[in-house]
Amino acid sequence: MLLAACQQNNIPTIAPGALLNDDLFKPVDAVIETPEQIFALPEQTKADIRQLTRSAFSARVKTDLLLNYLFEKKGTSLLYQNDATLTATETLAARQANCLSLTILSYSLAQEMELQAEFRDIKIPEYWTRNNGQSLLNGHVNLSIVGGKSIGKNGSVNYSVFNYVIDFDVESNKSHFPSVALKQNQVIGMFYNNKAAEAMVYRNYDLAYAYLKAAVTVDPHAAESWNNLAVLYRQKQHFELAEKTYVLAAQLAPDQLNSKANLALLYEVMGETEKAAQLKRVVTAKRNQNPYYHIMLGHESLAAGWAQKAIEHYKKSLTLDKKSAEAMFGLAKAHLSLGQKAKAQQYLQSAEQSAPNRSERERYQYKLKLLTAAAAQH
Repeated sequence: MLLAACQQNNIPTIAPGALLNDDLFKPVDAVIETPEQIFALPEQTKADIRQLTRSAFSARVKTDLLLNYLFEKKGTSLLYQNDATLTATETLAARQANCLSLTILSYSLAQEMELQAEFRDIKIPEYWTRNNGQSLLNGHVNLSIVGGKSIGKNGSVNYSVFNYVIDFDVESNKSHFPSVALKQNQVIGMFYNNKAAEAMVYRNYDLAYAYLKAAVTVDPHAAESWNNLAVLYRQKQHFELAEKTYVLAAQLAPDQLNSKANLALLYEVMGETEKAAQLKRVVTAKRNQNPYYHIMLGHESLAAGWAQKAIEHYKKSLTLDKKSAEAMFGLAKAHLSLGQKAKAQQYLQSAEQSAPNRSERERYQYKLKLLTAAAAQH
């Protein structure tokens, strides 16, 4: 299982070089983005921002201008797309990106406006999405804009108290989960880790290593990056190095289960069955209490054509979280795949009623129409 952020902890003192081995990988032609390149804005954008804020003196007014720039520019508003990780400049050009890329762009714009902006890491439970047939463990970040000192036209100093949250993944309703502040080096590490995970999905292991090396160098306490490096070592069949790296990832984030689960799989490959069984018992007991875990299993079962098994997993998720719109929608898809349109409609209606906002309700309705139309063609 790969870890990706749309991710941190503070434990042992680490010398990244001890678990890095450049000799196992070929040099890559691709240039790894520098921290400055990740956050840089085009000169024209900087000029636009200066023009936009030339008469704005308060932090609140500047924040409103920033929100308008991000979300309300007709025909050019930014769109959330949970795929490629891009720099701020690339995101502006593409007009769509994942939550990390959009949040990086928002931060850069806020800095240009001299606003007080802070990255926040949303502490969601283990949650998976699928990409090119692989399951990726996702995190989530957003941006907090807080009020502060501003200078009036007459030179007077005033303070404004407010806190705006800029979050591009409005459909997933992660607002009720706790969050912690992130330092800029952690965000840079997430960027590199995401790029590595994308490279690994497409088996570009040399590029993945280059990004993971950059990630653990800039943020050596990020368990997610060490976990992904261990996954890479395992795929290259360097099992001893993979084991040491998994162990470090688990030490850095004792409450996270992914590194432990991956280490159990490694022990099975290595023939260490007793160690594998002990870790799997710990991981399974905890994951069985996570509704998102059962949603992931439902998605995987449905993708494999096992609709009945998927239904069991989605129902288990609902016993743990009775208001899970995603589990209800999963049930709708599973029943539709079995030709049970009445049950599919029933669960879709439940998903709509449980959805946290109108856009998500509309999304469920639209998807079901597509699914129904597709089913009618077969």
